[in-house]
Amino acid sequence: MNKTQDEFDKYRKEVDLSVNNALKGIKPGASRADFNDYLWKKLNNEIGKFVWEALGAEIGQIELAVPPAHIGGDFSLEVFSLAKKIGENPNTIAKKIAGFINEGELKQCIERAAAVGAFVNVELKKREFYRKILAEIEELGARYGESNVNAGKTAVIDFSAPNIAKPIGVGHLRSTIIGQALANIYNETGYAVVKDNHVGDWGTQFGKLIWAWQHWGKEEMLKDHPVEALKDLYVKFNAYAKDHLKAADEARELFARLEAKDPELVVLWKRFRDLSLKDFQKIYLQLGVEFDTAIGESYFSDRANEVVELCLGKKLCQKDVASEAIIVDGLDGLPSFLLRKQDGSSLYLTRDLAALKFRVDVFDPDVILYVVGSEQELNFRQMFALAEIMGYLNENVVARHIGFGMVLVDGKKMSTREGTAVGLEELMTQAIAKSKEILIQKNPAMESSDMETVSGIVGIGAIVYNDLRQSRTNNITFDWKRMLDLEGGSAVYLQYSYVRIQSILKKLNEAGGEGGAGGPRSEIAFENQIEFDVAKKLMIFPDIILKAQQADYPHYIAVYLEELATLFNSFYNEVSIIKTEDQKLRGSRIKLVEAVALVIKKGLSLLGIKVPGKM
Repeated sequence: MNKTQDEFDKYRKEVDLSVNNALKGIKPGASRADFNDYLWKKLNNEIGKFVWEALGAEIGQIELAVPPAHIGGDFSLEVFSLAKKIGENPNTIAKKIAGFINEGELKQCIERAAAVGAFVNVELKKREFYRKILAEIEELGARYGESNVNAGKTAVIDFSAPNIAKPIGVGHLRSTIIGQALANIYNETGYAVVKDNHVGDWGTQFGKLIWAWQHWGKEEMLKDHPVEALKDLYVKFNAYAKDHLKAADEARELFARLEAKDPELVVLWKRFRDLSLKDFQKIYLQLGVEFDTAIGESYFSDRANEVVELCLGKKLCQKDVASEAIIVDGLDGLPSFLLRKQDGSSLYLTRDLAALKFRVDVFDPDVILYVVGSEQELNFRQMFALAEIMGYLNENVVARHIGFGMVLVDGKKMSTREGTAVGLEELMTQAIAKSKEILIQKNPAMESSDMETVSGIVGIGAIVYNDLRQSRTNNITFDWKRMLDLEGGSAVYLQYSYVRIQSILKKLNEAGGEGGAGGPRSEIAFENQIEFDVAKKLMIFPDIILKAQQADYPHYIAVYLEELATLFNSFYNEVSIIKTEDQKLRGSRIKLVEAVALVIKKGLSLLGIKVPGKM
C-alpha cells in the first residue's frame, strides 16, 4: 500500500468508526414523556372538544393564547380563522363556543367562558389548576419539557463546518451555536439526532495553501500556533496572487493533483487536517459542543464523480463542448450551475450531493438540516432540486436549509481572504475577561478560583445567548454592554435569576423550624395573582420547546425564558417567602420558585448555556 492509500485508509477508518457509533445512538433509547399528558395539551384538547361540539365538525387543532392584560380570562381563543373555515360570523361562533363550554360537563380545569367579540375568554379553576401545574413539574423534575412527539424519527444536523488550516472564526460561530441548540431541541422532542461536522477540508483553497507552504513555509512555523500560521500563509497567498496571476494558475493545478491523490500533496493535506481538528476541539470543548461524526468533504471527493455520471446518464446535465465543464441548466427555473470544473475537479455542491446521498443511505433520516449562512440559499435550492430529480431525496426525507444572518464587524462581513476575520478563541477570551470585570465589581469578595469558573460560564453564555436570543435570520453584532446586562436581554440576567433563586432556597433552608422550608408541603395554595401568572407561564414550557423545534427557531426558548424571569422577579418583589407564616402557602411558594429555577436551567441548557452555582 503506498503512502497516499495509507493516509486515506486511516481517514476512512476514522469516519467508518464514527458512523458506526452514531448508528448505535439511533436505536430506541429511554422513553420520553407523553406530550398529550401535559396539562397544557389536555387543556387545549378539552377546549377543542367543546369547539367541535359547538360547530358540529372537527376543525383541526386549536390553540389557546394568553390574552392582553386588559382582557378578562386566563386564556383566550381567537375564532377568526374558524369563522373563515366554516363561513360564519366570528362573534356568533364565539358565543356558541362559550355557551357549549359553560353548559358542558367533565370540565377538569375550566371554570367558565365568555364571548368577547371574536374571542372566547376562558377562566380556569385556579387552585386546582395551580396544584396540577406544580405537581406535574415536581413529578418530571429535570425531564419537564421533554416530549415523545417525534419518537422514532431521526434527524441529521450538519453544522459548524469550519475550514481546516484556519482558526475557527466568528463567521462559523453562528452555525456552531445554532446547530448545537437545534440538536438539543430536536432530541428533547424525541428525535434521535446525528450531529455531523461537515469539515471543509477539500477545494481549490487547499491548492493555494499548498502553493504558499511550498514557497514560504517553514517547519518552525507549525510548532506553537500551527493553524494561525497556516491561515497567515493563505492570506499572504491571496494578496500575492492579485499581482501574480501565474501563482493562482499553479494553485489550481496543485488542487487538481490533490484530487488525483498525488502522494506528496496528500501527506501534506492530511497533516494540515489533523492539526486543524486538534485546534478545533479546544474551541468546541469551551462551547460545550459535541459531534457524532466529522466527515470532511474530502471523504466524498471520489464519490463526486458518481454524482456527475448519474446526472449525465439521466440527461440532467451536459458537458460544455468548449471547456468540458459539466453544467446543469434549466432546472426548476434556477440559474445554471457547475457540477465539475473544466480541469476535472469537483465543487462543493457536487460533494454535498454525494454527502446527502450517503446520509440518506446510511442513517435513513426523516429530516436533514443544513445550518449554513443565508447567503448560500441559492446553492441549497439548486442542490435540493437536483437531489429530488436524481432520486437522492424521496417523500420520506425532508432536507432543509437553516439559514442565518451574518456576524458583522464595523458593518461589514468578515473575510479570511482579506484578513478581516476575528478568531473565535479571541472573542471568547474577551467575553470571559469582560465578565470577570463585572463580577469583580458586583462581588469583590468572591474567591479567585470561583471567579475563574463563574466568569468562564458567564462569558461563554453571553456569546451563545447573544446569538440565540433573536431570530437566526437577523445579522448580529457584539455589544458587550448589552450582552452582559444584569437588567435583562442577556444570558447573565437569566443566570443571575437562577442564582438568586438558589440563594433564596438556601436562606429558607438555613432558617429552618417555623421560619424554614420544613413545613407541610402536601397542600398547595397561592394568594397573589402574580403567583398564578408564573405558574401559567411554567405550564407552556413543553409547548415552547416543541414550537422551537417545528419552526427551527431556538430564539422562541430565549424569549420565553426572559418572560419567565421577568415574571419571577415581579413575584420576588411582591412576595416575601421567608416572611410567609402560613406553612401551606410557604411550602407552595417554595415549590413555585424551585420550578422556575428548574425551567430556567433546563431552557438555558437547551440553548447550550450553563448556570453557575454563585455570582
